[in-house]
Amino acid sequence: MTKFPILMFVVAISLATGCRMHDSGVTVQSLLENEGPTSESWDPVMHISENGQRRLRMEAAYMANYESADSTYLVLSALEGTSGRVRVDIFNAEGDSSATVFANRITYYQSDRRFTAEGNVLVQAQNERFLNAEHLVWSEQTARVYTPGFATIRTPKETLSGYEFDADENLLDFSIKDVRGTLISDDE
Repeated sequence: MTKFPILMFVVAISLATGCRMHDSGVTVQSLLENEGPTSESWDPVMHISENGQRRLRMEAAYMANYESADSTYLVLSALEGTSGRVRVDIFNAEGDSSATVFANRITYYQSDRRFTAEGNVLVQAQNERFLNAEHLVWSEQTARVYTPGFATIRTPKETLSGYEFDADENLLDFSIKDVRGTLISDDE
């Protein structure tokens, strides 16, 4: 008979310790910070200006805003299953059109004032200059574009392809590594 009360005591202690609240470390704040965007927009058109001058105009089918303790950034993209593209118009310090960028996805980092364009990137600049790449970085502070991988630039007089393309946002002053291309002579 003494075995039954001891067995009941062991079962009761096991149940009591097994039902105790455990701290998982998950809070509403941690879920908000890690699980997704803080806001979303469909068909947004966003304007960014500096010292009263327009600097960027961004247009996409979808935009998500992400905020964390150390950064804030926007992701602009087409909607899944559509052929739409993200469009960014870049304006120079005088407010004139400098270039237009088309891409499948653009991420704009607000504190760094730069964006990365990914997926079938096309830049159309003044004077019939076009740049094609898969990845492009544009910095507002330096007014320069950079492609870490392969890129092709077409101008009225040349078509050049290579790696690590670096240029001003007008695509006038540029450098490119491992160049291959065609130059059209004025003598023709």
